[in-house]
Order: sequence, then structure tokens, then C-alpha cells
Amino acid sequence: MSLDPGPGVDAAQSQVSVGSGDVVRLLPQPRHVAVNTPSRRPVLLVALLVAAVLAGLLCGVAAGRGHGPWAGTLAGRWARPALPADAARAPLAVPLAAPSGSGGYRFLELEDDGSGTPVRWDPCRPIHYVIRPDGAPPGGLAAVRSAIARLEQVTGLRFTSDGTTDEAPRTGRPSMDRARYGDRWSPVLIAFTDPTEFPSMAGFAGLGGPESIGGNDPGERRYVTGVVLLNRENLAQIATWDDGSARVEAVVRHEFGHLAGLDHENDDDSLMNPRPDGTPADYAPGDLRGLAKLSGGPCFRDY
Repeated sequence: MSLDPGPGVDAAQSQVSVGSGDVVRLLPQPRHVAVNTPSRRPVLLVALLVAAVLAGLLCGVAAGRGHGPWAGTLAGRWARPALPADAARAPLAVPLAAPSGSGGYRFLELEDDGSGTPVRWDPCRPIHYVIRPDGAPPGGLAAVRSAIARLEQVTGLRFTSDGTTDEAPRTGRPSMDRARYGDRWSPVLIAFTDPTEFPSMAGFAGLGGPESIGGNDPGERRYVTGVVLLNRENLAQIATWDDGSARVEAVVRHEFGHLAGLDHENDDDSLMNPRPDGTPADYAPGDLRGLAKLSGGPCFRDY
């Protein structure tokens, strides 16, 4: 699928696959340039991946289903953990009401029952996460905290920190890692890394997205883990720009939009736009409408 080049944009081909990773390229000067994304292994369900520009950066998305350079696979129904002790019987918080209007959003993945509803996180249990802060650039950790707080406010989802980790980004990251995290879904991994450690990061400033698993019946697919990987070298350079702090925060918030389940959207004002006119500071009305549809809903009770 080719990109539609705009002013200052070089056309390029973008591979289409599930779990290809959120991609952000840093350029010497703020210039919109499209690049090829790394090819991935074949998958059963194809989700859209497009190279994207966010204020001089190219941004993309990883849609999970046990695929991607970091995602593991499930070993069958027996491998799924029991209902966690912190699961509630009702949504943990009330999401913001969606702005008036329609459209302005796209989803990474739809339920497999033909309803057209998006795959979402369970609103009745917190999303556990760990951070590997090694090499975080100036403002990097603050941007992560801000992105989490904003997503909680908008969606009603709740994030629970399990502290820091020494877990490194890796291919085949398991959905459950009993040796490291016990009998539960692996917490979302937020890590600052670089291409030397994680080669798939070469040329990119970020990779991220959720991973989903199916339920007992159609329409019960849900997100259970994910990653947000940030290129510490590239973000350190961005932080030195005059508006670097805002750009770092916008990139991280964009990535967390993907983690919630949003895909790219071509609305000019959207934070999820692959080629926005400037640096959107926050989610636009269309983004918020999409996040509202990813919020709330019934609890998943089986595991």
C-alpha cells in the first residue's frame, strides 16, 4: 500500500501486517519523509500498518494477536491465567463522554463476531505495567506518566504500576512469563531501548501496541498485554529541539493511543494522524470518539 505523498513527503511502500510495530523515524531536520517498514512473518488476520509522520517523525502501529517482533504466543486454553484478584465486578471508572459528531477514528482490531465493535481492554481490571527506565531521555519518564494519566482520564481504564524491570525488549515476548511475573498475563512493557539492543528499532523512535487473545465465544476477544518501546537515542535528540518537550510528549501519547486500540486516522487535527499539520498536543475530538468506543462495556469474567 503506497502512501499518498503531500508537500515535502517522499512516497514509499509500507508493508501490511499484524504486529509490525509502531514506527517513528527521526530525521536530521523536521521533514516529512515516508520510509519502508520492516517486513514481518505471515499472519492470519491482516491489520493496517502505515508509515506516518508526527511533527517530523514517522509513526505507525502494532496490532497484537500474538504476532510481531516482540510478541509471544499462547500455548492453548490451559495456558491462560485465572481471574486476577484485582478484577472488579464493574468498570473501574467512568470514561469521558464522547464529543458530539461522528467519525475521526480507526481501530486496530474488530471483534470476530461480525458486530463491528472494536477489541478492547477489560474495563473491570487494571492494566498492569512495568517500566525499564534505562537511558530515558530528558522528559521521557514524565511523558510516560502524562500519557498514562490522560488515557485513564479519557477511557476510565486504570493502570497499575508493578515498578521497574530489567526485562529487555525481545522477539517472542511471551503473553505469560511465569518465571518472571508469575501466573498472570505479562504486564505491559514500557522500555527505552535502541537499535543496538533491539535491532527492529533501527531508524525508528518507537514501537508499540496491544496483544489480544480470544474468549470462549465470538465477540470476546480482548487485549491482555502489550508494549511501548521508545528509542532513547532518537528521543534524546528530539528533546533538544526548541519544542522538544512537547514533541516527545506527543509521540508518547500517540503511542499510548495505539496501546488503547486506536489505529492511524487521516483527520488533519488528529493526534493519531500519520501526517498531522504541526504537533497536536492532545487527542482531537475524533480520537476521543474512538477512545470512547474502546471504553466501558461489560466485564470479561472467564480469565
